[in-house]
Amino acid sequence: MRIQLKTIVCYLFCLHLIQVNGQQEVIFSQYMFNHQSLNPGYAGSKEYTNFTILHRSQWLNFDGAPESQAFTFNHKMTSKNIGFGLSGVNDKIGPMTSSRVALDLAYHLALEKAFLSIGIKLGVVNYDFDQSIIRTTDVGDNSFIFEGEGEFKSNIGFGMYYHTPKWYAGLSIPWFIENESFNIQRHYYGIFGGIVNLSEGLKLKPSILIKYTAGAPFGYDLSTIMLFKNTFWIGPQLRSTFTGVLPRSKFGGGFGIISGIHLNNTVSLGYSFNTSSLGKYINVNHSTHELMMRFDLIPTIKNILRSPRIF
Repeated sequence: MRIQLKTIVCYLFCLHLIQVNGQQEVIFSQYMFNHQSLNPGYAGSKEYTNFTILHRSQWLNFDGAPESQAFTFNHKMTSKNIGFGLSGVNDKIGPMTSSRVALDLAYHLALEKAFLSIGIKLGVVNYDFDQSIIRTTDVGDNSFIFEGEGEFKSNIGFGMYYHTPKWYAGLSIPWFIENESFNIQRHYYGIFGGIVNLSEGLKLKPSILIKYTAGAPFGYDLSTIMLFKNTFWIGPQLRSTFTGVLPRSKFGGGFGIISGIHLNNTVSLGYSFNTSSLGKYINVNHSTHELMMRFDLIPTIKNILRSPRIF
């Protein structure tokens, strides 16, 4: 039984490393509301203060499945075109927990009808492994001893973010410093999206998040949201790699749906449902659920909503 438990834990740990197309970082389905976690250049990109929180329960009914939380806060000093904020992510799978907290700073260079933002992320990262829930045949098995476990280590990230009232694009490396003990590698992200007016009261908001890390193929999350009367949105999502058209179990692909509503000018709620590829086919029995709450503290200035709050 002890050997079996050790094997199961190792299997869960390996699943965590490939849960998002070979990525080791948690990626939220509602990434379009969570740019700042991946790209510090987003901080202060709006003319109002923003606060967002997310909770993700992945692979429901699967023992040791990942649970993740994230928050972002940002504000813009309009007179200086400087944005600043805080971001944090907590990710737990089986006995392993990783936590990150960062200060995000960005300078927004004003261009003709657009802004080009350069951002840096200054933070600390912690990796912890709960050995108390593991029983091995050998006491103090070196397979479950990690250098630097439980320590907070400094890290730094970088991002570029180009945005107009109608579309945006960004490139980023959230964390430069790798962790050999936990086999954490550097990750690269590209994001692109916009909003298209289809008719009065109906808008289309496509977006794509591209992900890459060494040893894994380029992966992507593709979403298309329909926004009704600037109040309610819903749309499909696809997670896969560029080497395959349809999601494959090898890279943790899947299908999903995203929905949400602006309750008023301040509060927005979102929900996403995703299937998971834990076997040969898409497995709806181990689905993923994600909740989002966003607060936009908008001052009473005329035309402050000229940049749609959908991103």
